[in-house]
Amino acid sequence: MKFIRKNILTAVFFSVFAILLGGALISCSNGGSSSDEDDDESSYGTKIYSESVTFSETPTQIVSAEMLADLSIKSLTIKVINVNYSGSDVWWFTAIPGSDAWSNEAKLEWQSGEGANSLYLATITDAAAIAAYKANGIYIAGTNSATASVSVFYVEGEAEKSNDSGSGNNITFDGNPKELIIKSNLETKIISSITIKLSELTYSGSESSWWISIMTDTSWSNEVKISDKGTWDSNNVTYITTDSTEINLYKENGIYIAGLEGLTGTVTVSYE
Repeated sequence: MKFIRKNILTAVFFSVFAILLGGALISCSNGGSSSDEDDDESSYGTKIYSESVTFSETPTQIVSAEMLADLSIKSLTIKVINVNYSGSDVWWFTAIPGSDAWSNEAKLEWQSGEGANSLYLATITDAAAIAAYKANGIYIAGTNSATASVSVFYVEGEAEKSNDSGSGNNITFDGNPKELIIKSNLETKIISSITIKLSELTYSGSESSWWISIMTDTSWSNEVKISDKGTWDSNNVTYITTDSTEINLYKENGIYIAGLEGLTGTVTVSYE
């Protein structure tokens, strides 16, 4: 009887221990949720790609143009999570609409989490940018040898068309450069041309020739004299550039403008 009683007590002890241990393990497993678990993917739209990717500084296509071609896309979101990297470099990830379209990259920005659970996102809403992805596919690049889970989502609808930045602003020149378009209005856009138009120009001074220039800072860097290079129509002048090097300078720095002191008019900037 003592032997049986001892076995029963032993069985009860291990049963209770197992229950307590199981509860502790459940508690531990639920205690630390990753950014991926906390992230509500439904807000990004429909998922069209999800794979584990080994990154390279050389762009790699993850979504083909054929997959995007027939979709009506209002926005694209690229998500990176579960990063695994043993090197010492700072992580970076970016999406571009082509194998060499670096000037139109969409950098993935950190959103939340720490270490491997850090969440990075890039959301593209500009119509021209989305058209470029649809035409060429989605490519990604990043820190060499880093691995991560990459997902792509889209929201159905019509994308926003490029705005007329600085459209219809009245301006009076004092001879000194002033900021016309901040770089944040340009740096994430897919831009093949920029048009700057000054209309209804008037001048009450004594100078016989009018001058207007654009540049990339207040120090007159990369000055372009649009009064010489633009097309005049009465008191209106229009300057159009399609030069990719010039456009990239504006995307990186913004656009500044200066003109003959006392000259006034309406300035409009648009891009495609």
